[in-house]
Amino acid sequence: PGYGNTGSCTSSITFVDGEKGILRYRGYPIEQLAEHANFTEVCYLLIHGKLPNTNERKVFSDNLKKHANLHEDVKRFFDGFPLNAHPMAILSSMVTTLSAFHPESESEDENIIDSNIIKILAKVKTIAAYSYRKYNGLPFIYPDQELNYVENFLHMMFSDSQEEFHTDPV
Repeated sequence: PGYGNTGSCTSSITFVDGEKGILRYRGYPIEQLAEHANFTEVCYLLIHGKLPNTNERKVFSDNLKKHANLHEDVKRFFDGFPLNAHPMAILSSMVTTLSAFHPESESEDENIIDSNIIKILAKVKTIAAYSYRKYNGLPFIYPDQELNYVENFLHMMFSDSQEEFHTDPV
């Protein structure tokens, strides 16, 4: 049922054979990626077609951390949504809103496109966490530059604004 509204096509990025239980990203079995790669490495793989080396991984991760914050004016848009607005409706609207804050996004320059991809990846977790917290009437929690992508997402979703957040390594 989850695949029902998805168009079928040939792709160099993803291969799916549901009947045989096969899912591959850029030729790598999902089981191998789940065991040996983290979220940001898989993002890099999907974008660049290969897993990152140590330096590429660090630069990519550092850029995701650098762009995780939202412009303070973007945060004001959250106030315009009803308290019972579904978090996915807020998320999709807020991702669209980013284009107003990054007018340089309309470019065919490969460096600008790569920069925009990083900005969206970095900010979407912040927007998702803010959407969840808005829905639950909780104060926003800013990203923490010391945490990795997934830890930061969990921190922004579930931190108590009065206590330090600790992630479960699992």
